[in-house]
Amino acid sequence: MKSKTQILIIVLLLCIASGPCIASEAPRAPLFTVFYLDSALGSRTLTNQSSVVMEATQEFQARKSPNEAFLYSLIIPGMGQLYTGAKRGYLYAAADVVLLGTYFFLRNNASNTREDYRDVVRQHVTFIGPGSFEDWDPIEDFEHATQYETWNHVYDSAETRARTGKWYWADLDPNLKNEPDLDIDFDSRYRLEAFDLRQQANDTFQLARTILGVAILNHVVSAVEARISTKHFNTRLQNRLTQAQINGLEINLQTDISAGTPVGVLVLRKRF
Repeated sequence: MKSKTQILIIVLLLCIASGPCIASEAPRAPLFTVFYLDSALGSRTLTNQSSVVMEATQEFQARKSPNEAFLYSLIIPGMGQLYTGAKRGYLYAAADVVLLGTYFFLRNNASNTREDYRDVVRQHVTFIGPGSFEDWDPIEDFEHATQYETWNHVYDSAETRARTGKWYWADLDPNLKNEPDLDIDFDSRYRLEAFDLRQQANDTFQLARTILGVAILNHVVSAVEARISTKHFNTRLQNRLTQAQINGLEINLQTDISAGTPVGVLVLRKRF
């Protein structure tokens, strides 16, 4: 009996002594390689995030549409650039304001100068017999009046004479009023004054049209540049996201259906 007890004690001691050896020979558990952080979007907020996580979340931005940027800048120059956060969009917008403001200013001045030369015609043209400026073509007849001394010139046709009536400039010798214009050597100072004003009006109108063309070009250039810069923006964003993944941190939006209904979750995966 005593010997059996001694044998049992020896066996127990051997088992206890062999325990650490067995544990040391057991395979180690795999290292923790990934972790997931799930939360219902909109129901909670994360606090005390590490600087690494905050830096990664700043890279997680929505891509911009090049087509939308193109349309924005085509309508309002600079809006496509501001859509992607590019401050140079303000330059395009400011240029558009200046160009359009200049166009309307010049066009208004040209209109006023045009009315001034027409007023000179109305004040200093004398009709031979019946005639009225109300029947005159506001463009054709007034412009031709600034180029000729009397109604009797090569431009006239029977239809034109019927519309304008017979006329001559008031400072012209009345004895010459029926002479063909090409035979008159005298230049009416009123006609010359009206002619100079008409030229000024035409030149200002032309300058206004040029400014308007530059304004339209500004819209087109801004739209094209916005489309190109938006593509570059998306490329840089993709490069930053790729670099973030290389550094070992991935951020994804996924759908969790384990609860029976689809729930949006934010998943962070870190490689160690």
